[in-house]
Formats: sequence, C-alpha cells, structure tokens
Amino acid sequence: MIKIKKPVDELIDVISQDLSYDKKEIKDQLADGLKIPLQKNLYIQPKKCVHCELCLEACPVDAIEKPNLKNSAKIIPEKCIKCEICAKTCPVGAIEVLNGEAFLDETKENVIYKIEEMPVEHRKIKLIKHNLDMDKCIKCAICERFCAPKAIKVEKKVSIDINEDLCMGCTACEKVCPVNAIKVDYELSDIKFEDEFVVETDKCIDCMVCHDLCPVSAITYDGKIIIDNEKCVHCGICEKNCPVSAISKIIKN
Repeated sequence: MIKIKKPVDELIDVISQDLSYDKKEIKDQLADGLKIPLQKNLYIQPKKCVHCELCLEACPVDAIEKPNLKNSAKIIPEKCIKCEICAKTCPVGAIEVLNGEAFLDETKENVIYKIEEMPVEHRKIKLIKHNLDMDKCIKCAICERFCAPKAIKVEKKVSIDINEDLCMGCTACEKVCPVNAIKVDYELSDIKFEDEFVVETDKCIDCMVCHDLCPVSAITYDGKIIIDNEKCVHCGICEKNCPVSAISKIIKN
C-alpha cells in the first residue's frame, strides 16, 4: 500500500487553475469534508509486457491498444469496464489492479491519497506445441527478446533453439515474429468468478437501465430482468447503476 500526503492548499491551487474555480469557494466545500470512495484502475507495466496480445484477445470490450515492437499494450481508460479479465489473463503478471481513495486527515490541512494493489487470480496457460518454420525463420532474435521464460536462444543469422520444457505457451514469439515463422498451440483455463449478480424482482421497476448499459449483452428482459451469468464479465456496471438497488453481488457456494 502507498500513502501520499498533499497539503490542501496545493490541491486548491491545482483545481482553481485547471477548472477556473474561485479558491475560497473550493476551500468552503472542502471544509465540509473530502471523501473520494475507492476507485478501481488497471495499468499495464510496459517493462513487464511481453506483447503476447492475450489480454487484447480476452478483453470483451476492445479496451486495449495493440502493442508493437516499440510500445507495450495499453489500456484505453474511456473504454475499460474494469472487469479484470485482462489482468487475470496476462501470463506474466504485467497488469496491475489498483484501488485508490482520497480523504482529508483529522487536521483538514492535508489530503491523503491511498493506493493499494489488489490480488488477482490468474488463468493457467499450458503449451501444447511450439511450431517453428525453419524455412521462413530469419534468425533475427526478436522472439528471444520477448520470451519471458528465456525458452528461446538465437545466434543472429546463424541458429535458433527452442526449449519447450521452458516455454509457457504465451504466444509472444508468434505475435512479434516479422515473418510469421512461429505458431504456438496452447490451452488457457477458464476464468473463475467467485461471485454472481442476482436481481431482486420485488425491487426491480423494469426501467431497463441495466439492460441498456450492460457492455456484453448479458442482461435480457422476458417479463422480468434476467442476468446470464455465463455471459456476464462481472464488471458490476448493472449493480452500480441500478436506481433502486435491485441488483446485488453474492458469493457462490
């Protein structure tokens, strides 16, 4: 956990400059107490990303920018629904799930920012077969550069060796190969969710807000709201936006 303390006056200066608000008006509002609730954010660590694109393929809402040889994959904040599927899928733990909040300390002179990394249960990936077309391979060593378990050894323009006992099957080498000389067959375990969303029909007013906002069309209406937990990606958008709190998350037995 990381805690950062900032003077209130410094925060007021930033707000007044960026939003053209009057400083006294801001201070009067802060005097009533500042409490920004926990906010979840996801971040891809560029130095850990191996460009395998598994997060990109798993994302249900196309919220990840495709990596290239110079830049890692990136999360597109305005598209991200914070379902954590990318973090669960990343084979090298390069995607962090961070929770943060801000509040005034007891003196009301400082703002405390608290950021905490949340644990993520990762999917299991298993190599079935690593296929290398030696006729295509130009032994450029780009695959070696992005291989996290160091399963590939290349002597540039001379030789290449693949140790399948070390290979995790992440497909990074396949994705970065400039001549499409590599094909990786792999297995990826299902995503485990310990919870599910349920609708309290007595509370539901059939407003269809959850139906309209669901990013993966997991909610249908047939005389009542029905949540398909097989399609659901557990982003919680339905629960957060229900105007009568008729949707709740429960832990599965």
